[in-house]
Amino acid sequence: MKNILILLFFVTLGFTKSFGQSTTFIKTIQVSVSNRVALLDAENQPLKTGSLYRVKLSTMSTGVRTGAEYLIWFNISDASWKVRMVTSNGTNSNHPQLEVDSNIVKLYTNHETAYPIKVYAEVFNSGNNYTQPSMFGSSFHWQRYINNLYYMDGNVGIGTDTPKEKLSVNGNIRAHQIKVETTNWPDYVFKDDYKLSSLEDTEKFIQANGHLPQVPKAETVEKEGYSLNEMDKILLKKVEELTLHLIRLDKENKELKELILRK
Repeated sequence: MKNILILLFFVTLGFTKSFGQSTTFIKTIQVSVSNRVALLDAENQPLKTGSLYRVKLSTMSTGVRTGAEYLIWFNISDASWKVRMVTSNGTNSNHPQLEVDSNIVKLYTNHETAYPIKVYAEVFNSGNNYTQPSMFGSSFHWQRYINNLYYMDGNVGIGTDTPKEKLSVNGNIRAHQIKVETTNWPDYVFKDDYKLSSLEDTEKFIQANGHLPQVPKAETVEKEGYSLNEMDKILLKKVEELTLHLIRLDKENKELKELILRK
């Protein structure tokens, strides 16, 4: 039995050394907007590559609600330290923040007065310089700033595991209102230098192609979908062109009526 326990001890020790271990440390650092202090580890040594740091910050001696959580890791591909804000109550006044300055992780606030910041740090010694914060799970890719929740790392899929856009939804979307931001809205159709295609030319194009000019073909839409932004502009442009044709035809109709009445 004694030999088995000794064996288990060494197996556990070997596992810990191979796959790393987590430790914690707590310290208080006084900082301000002009006094930005390097974040050091428990032995007051620079942060170590191959380790992931989950750091929680709270400003002491203040009546303002503060608090933040950051992830810190060394990105070996460009040999630089990275910080990601996971959640924060704010970034102004005496809210604690982390930054990378001259490839050193520093703690500061945006207040002129120096405030003591309580630092609670979990250290995950992965033993692998290529380890990324993904080991904490997908929830740490989302970031919360006050009441805003956002995602910075890539695309988000709902109903699909291969999102092709910032947000890909394989299903229905229900909303009270959707606002699309765009530029080059087609009011240029009403400018004097705009060349309006004749109805004859439009007819010839339809006969040859089976769709309106500048409007995507049905086969393309069925295969690739279409952009609401671009389609709104195209449809408005066609409505404006049609309006100009109607105005011209209305003028011609009135002129013909006057000509008939004069006879």
